[in-house]
Amino acid sequence: MTATATTTTTTTTTDAGPLFLGLDLSTQQLKGMLINKESVVEQEINILFDDEFPAYQTQNGRHVSGDRVTAPVLMWVEAIDLLMAKIRQTGQAGRIRGISGAAQQHGSVYWRPEGVQAIGALDATVALADQLTAASAFALENSPIWEDSSTRKQCEELETLAGGPAHLAQITGSVAYERFTGTQIAKIKETQPEVWQTVARISLVSSFIASVLAGRIAPVDAGDASGTNIYDMQRGTWAPALCDAIDPTLIDRLGAEVVMADHCVGPLATYFVQRHGFHPECSVIAFTGDNLSAYSGFESLFAASASTQAPAIVSLGTSDTVLFPLERYPYAGDASLIPASHLGGHVLQHPTERGRYIAMLCYKNGSLARDWVRRTSFGAQGSWDEYTKAALDACPMAPHSIGFYYLQMEILPRAKGIHRFEENEEEEGRGFQSVDKFRQGSDACAIIESQVLAMRADYSHKSDAPLSAVAITGGASRNPALLKIIADVLNVRVFAVCAQKGAEDEHGADVQNPAMPAYGGAVRALQHWRTTSGGSSSDVSAAAPAASGYVLQQVCSPDAQTHALYSEALHNYEHLRDQVSKSSKE
Repeated sequence: MTATATTTTTTTTTDAGPLFLGLDLSTQQLKGMLINKESVVEQEINILFDDEFPAYQTQNGRHVSGDRVTAPVLMWVEAIDLLMAKIRQTGQAGRIRGISGAAQQHGSVYWRPEGVQAIGALDATVALADQLTAASAFALENSPIWEDSSTRKQCEELETLAGGPAHLAQITGSVAYERFTGTQIAKIKETQPEVWQTVARISLVSSFIASVLAGRIAPVDAGDASGTNIYDMQRGTWAPALCDAIDPTLIDRLGAEVVMADHCVGPLATYFVQRHGFHPECSVIAFTGDNLSAYSGFESLFAASASTQAPAIVSLGTSDTVLFPLERYPYAGDASLIPASHLGGHVLQHPTERGRYIAMLCYKNGSLARDWVRRTSFGAQGSWDEYTKAALDACPMAPHSIGFYYLQMEILPRAKGIHRFEENEEEEGRGFQSVDKFRQGSDACAIIESQVLAMRADYSHKSDAPLSAVAITGGASRNPALLKIIADVLNVRVFAVCAQKGAEDEHGADVQNPAMPAYGGAVRALQHWRTTSGGSSSDVSAAAPAASGYVLQQVCSPDAQTHALYSEALHNYEHLRDQVSKSSKE
């Protein structure tokens, strides 16, 4: 059965003022979020790919064939048209003055010359996908996306060309990764030369959406470019030597201009004005990667609360993802002096500020590993309340007991298995011994401590600047044990995003997990409108009324004594983690 698009009205208002649309094209869906000029969310619309477009036969929005993972470009095109039609049906399209947003990172779209021409001459009486199909707009009907891992050969070649992993990281912010765009492009040229000959322009998924909306090929933004392995982070341009090695025409096909994510691409294409009733003065602002757009959304909330301009973001889900602010580029020195252990994760360009960066750290063993501990410790029916109590009662276990819980092969570091260590009782302070079970404490505490100590250790490899605050989001973001350990290990105040209710509601703020990539896009569109309309972009969120919208609420603060114990544990934790990683490779 085919489901319909979900339309969620978050806030109802009689104000007929301007609205701003944020979009997020993720793996499984296209999300749209409308905010007003006070940055309050008025409406959300979700288009689920599998449900809405069964003809493409996707599973969770993509096609999987071994290590090759792709998604149909025309499915994305249809989703854009459908979402705009849903907005038209709400009667709000004419109020929208700006659009920006985000997309899954690393994926790429390959335009034929006919496609470039077609988006500039769209007929409002014919569906978007029908026109692009008739024009044979795309050299590849199915685009490689972030889950693809079929480019190991090209990764090795790229690192060799750069002079090794450290030199590639120094240039691009990351060692070579199979999913990154540069190696995907290299593989297509190498294995499908007949396709490559027909490629006129290449978009990232983010700039592809902006291109469709603007009716012209939009430039790639610097944030998403930093997830390609072919962008020079310090120069702010495509890396000529790396690009030319793939193809001498690659920079021309990508577009030499790389912009920041607050750059105005141009007016909305007349197709959307005439077909869907959008305002003729609606602007399209550059799109960026989903994680980066989410970060900009969180930053706007912190700016409004006057807490800090540079928060860290911890997303607790199936995998745990951390975004740490960096005020300087961590690989600016001699590449030969960068330890291999410091090359994990990615350094990305801040989406709107050229001189700032973001460290993105991904950990595969997140909520599923914590759930495994819950089930093995308390039985299949064991509750999270039991888990949380056990964790809080046992903490802190470090520095005397340390565990590692890698049910799947971990990314940072490359390791697998369950490993528990306790300080040697007979020679206290002189080493750790491997144990099957902790004498005191519990796995419920040890796994959280281990996961957050990893975040702290890996951040310390990129920066020695103290953190001021953490915003926490994701499915596990309400767990008190996680909140406390994050606060104590990182020595930060922890904030959650809340939907502030009216004064008549005795419950006050309610912790939310909003669609932050879309929200960040909507806020950037609002900021551009404020700037070009004579207002101040710094007032964007500060003007939000207390009775509605997203706000930050402090949910935990650190304990100095406990933090000192975790600091004491860090050296031994990293030593044991290296030991576990080496044993996994043997």
